[in-house]
Amino acid sequence: MTEDGLIRTNITDRQTEFLSESIGLYLLFLVEQERKEEFAEQVNVLSTYFLDKSNLIAWRIEDKDGKMERSTVNAWIDDARIVHALYEGSDAFGEPAYAELADAIARPLTTIATKDGLPVDFVDMNTNEAGNVITLSYLDEAALRWMGPSSSLYTNSRNLLAEAPLSGPFFAKSYDMSTSTYAFDEEINLIDQAYVALRYEQFGLPTDSFYAFFQNQFDDGPVYGRYDRQTATKTVEYESQAVYALAVFYLLERGEREFATRVMDRLQTLAVSDTSSKYIGGQIDIMTNETHAFDNLLPLLAEGGLLDGYLVP
Repeated sequence: MTEDGLIRTNITDRQTEFLSESIGLYLLFLVEQERKEEFAEQVNVLSTYFLDKSNLIAWRIEDKDGKMERSTVNAWIDDARIVHALYEGSDAFGEPAYAELADAIARPLTTIATKDGLPVDFVDMNTNEAGNVITLSYLDEAALRWMGPSSSLYTNSRNLLAEAPLSGPFFAKSYDMSTSTYAFDEEINLIDQAYVALRYEQFGLPTDSFYAFFQNQFDDGPVYGRYDRQTATKTVEYESQAVYALAVFYLLERGEREFATRVMDRLQTLAVSDTSSKYIGGQIDIMTNETHAFDNLLPLLAEGGLLDGYLVP
């Protein structure tokens, strides 16, 4: 984190890049932990650096020689997560201003950032031109619920998931509104799959095939970051902290607390355990400094969620 409260994407080649994804995840953690002052500081960071005049949120800003350059597009999932966190923060801290800000962001998010009654991945904030694709993991049930019954987005999003085909144990990656078709990746990213599985569970939809796949992979150990869609065999040799963290939330949604605890135990073995290291507890390769804010914020949320009750990221 910088002195101004911005969360670096990493501490090597992307340390001057800051993502709205990181703010949203951190705001949820701060609500969960009842850290009122830090929550207020992050809302100020959001308003100062990321919030566009349209009330959508730039998905990325970058410090280039002391000048902050802001992306001209948003990311629906990141905006929605922030809306969710602001509503939760308003309730938790008794601050109506947070709900008012959430309302302001939700208005364009449920109007210009939609097409055919569904959210879209992004909007060009200069032109209001919306994309044609929604990534299924973007369908944040908690955020859609907070946005209120006046919007049909909640029902439409649930129906989109319910009607999506499976490929073996794997979920579709996205839906294209211009062609009315679902798409699958040939190389399955398990972060995306765990997120989609979590969304299905949030909406009360079945995930038994994916659950059986994940359970088998975990029991045989370890779970890898990517798999071949056709053969369901690993295509990489690494584990993903984000996969394990998302699996904790997924399993909690299924009522599988004991399994979620075992997954958390595995996740914690990947953290720095050297008590003399300034990175103790962090999800980082201390030999290369390779890390990512996402791979630290999700485990932080998941660990807090197991201890104290959870907010789905």
